Amino acid sequence: MPPLLRQGANRAYHEAIGSMMGLAAKQKPFLAGLGLIDPKTKTDQTQELLKEALSYVVFIPFASGVMSEWENSFYADNLSADQLNARWWALCKQYQGMVPPTTRGENYLDPATKTHINDDPAQYYDYALSYVILFQLHDHIAKNILKQDPHATNYYGNKEVGNFLRDIMRPGSSRDWRVVLKEKTGEDLSARSMVDYFQPLMTYLKAQNKGRKYTM
Repeated sequence: MPPLLRQGANRAYHEAIGSMMGLAAKQKPFLAGLGLIDPKTKTDQTQELLKEALSYVVFIPFASGVMSEWENSFYADNLSADQLNARWWALCKQYQGMVPPTTRGENYLDPATKTHINDDPAQYYDYALSYVILFQLHDHIAKNILKQDPHATNYYGNKEVGNFLRDIMRPGSSRDWRVVLKEKTGEDLSARSMVDYFQPLMTYLKAQNKGRKYTM
């Protein structure tokens, strides 16, 4: 493979697979299979899903919204030097519902706390995309290869899972990542799998927050 094409078809692919291994390694069947926990251990699915959602779901508005939109304003739209911090916090409020705890004038540059803005622009967009791909790959593995509940899988020792992931990464940049994803999972890029995965949590949260009103 020529060096130019040895990179992944999409930078989000290797991020997705790495994070997916982290997700799978925390699921009960895997841990029980290695003797790390008692198979009879009771777990609270709602709490487990909430913890996972705080790691994956809430990150997306920041990564694809705040970070990516600020970078676009700075690099593509020539954001004025006297609006750098104002733009950042406007985006934080828009995408995350957050406001600074104290007044943050233009004598600060809060976006610069993220080194990616300087040395790897657009990487956070890839991170956000990787979480969507993560659940799409995990869903396919669980349902079509392992025949298991996506919330309770055990990848360990399954060569078919390894072959599936290898075949996704092997082409590198020689093929369009969207074509590879469609071929391997049977669907285009979609958040369906992520939504399905967290549906039990959504049902719980809707019940807990029924009647509440929110203001921004």
